[in-house]
Amino acid sequence: MKNKSIEELQQEIAADKVRIKELMQINEELTDFIENAALPLHWVNHLGIITWANQAELSALGYEKDEYIGQPISAFHADAEIIEDILCRLKNNETLHNYRARVKCKDGSIKHVLISSNVLTRDGKFIHTRCFTRDVTAIVQEEQRKNDFVSMVSHELKTPLTSILAFIQIMLSRSAKSGDAFITQSLRRTEKLALGMTKMINDFLHISRLEQAEVNLNIESLELHLLIQEVVQELQLTHHSHNIKLIHSGQVRIAADYAKISQVLINLISNAIKYSPESSTITVGYEPEGSRVKIFVQDKGIGIAKADQKKLFQRFQRIENLATKHTTGFGIGLYLVAEFLRYHNSIIQVDSKQGEGSTFYFFLDIEPQD
Repeated sequence: MKNKSIEELQQEIAADKVRIKELMQINEELTDFIENAALPLHWVNHLGIITWANQAELSALGYEKDEYIGQPISAFHADAEIIEDILCRLKNNETLHNYRARVKCKDGSIKHVLISSNVLTRDGKFIHTRCFTRDVTAIVQEEQRKNDFVSMVSHELKTPLTSILAFIQIMLSRSAKSGDAFITQSLRRTEKLALGMTKMINDFLHISRLEQAEVNLNIESLELHLLIQEVVQELQLTHHSHNIKLIHSGQVRIAADYAKISQVLINLISNAIKYSPESSTITVGYEPEGSRVKIFVQDKGIGIAKADQKKLFQRFQRIENLATKHTTGFGIGLYLVAEFLRYHNSIIQVDSKQGEGSTFYFFLDIEPQD
């Protein structure tokens, strides 16, 4: 091998110095980027100890470096179960996106944040998290004010509507005896509109409770066919334009919240009635599948395009097209269905084709027999 001349070695050394300078500059820029980024950043090791935090993180919570770095991350979270879940998910190599949490500031105040995080691993070993937090306290407070307002207005509207419905039912009883078909038909129409308003108000109240995490489940052993039968009979009394048919293949017991599952069925059946032609049949039923039971509501209505099915269960989302432009609603009912089922560890699903109708269904565990 040819020996390099002194001049060649000097040139290589000079090139290396330039490269080292460039690398140092890049390192300085990257260090500045994360240390002084506007977004709060921190690292947590496998033991849940904070190993580094940038200035935005410290400023957001009001701590000095020596008060924050080296401490357990759990000491700065308001909800122990939340940070336990976050750390568990990260240790399982999950990536978190916009995970809601509440953190404690030095002055004692609580901030609502969205956490996005994943883990740096080296040779399969947990090194530290890469955690970004975004303060959404102002947004949460605004949502709270909105929910409080909706709840207040809903309660104020519900009381007079209850009285209105009571008077309508009294007048219906009297009109039936008088034999005046026009008055009876008008009162039934008025009753249907008032019931629709009552349902919307109840839906708003449910949303308010969901947003405030005030939903508590009262789990009990239920005869499924009796539960569905009661819902069907109640709705059939006030929806004379459609036939609601119950089908099943035998008795099944489930462990669930009676009121929540009843509301799920009420919303699904009401939705089917709304988007089905008059005099058509809405079929409600269930069929066991192994250790679970499939509960469904089927209609022969307008159906739902594939592209629209994805947004059906989002809050305040309605399908807007020529077939639905004359129907009323705020896009709440199916969102509540999805949320109530989520509390039961279940999900709502749909099979539908435009012009052919829809089948909404979900699964619940069958209660083991003694």
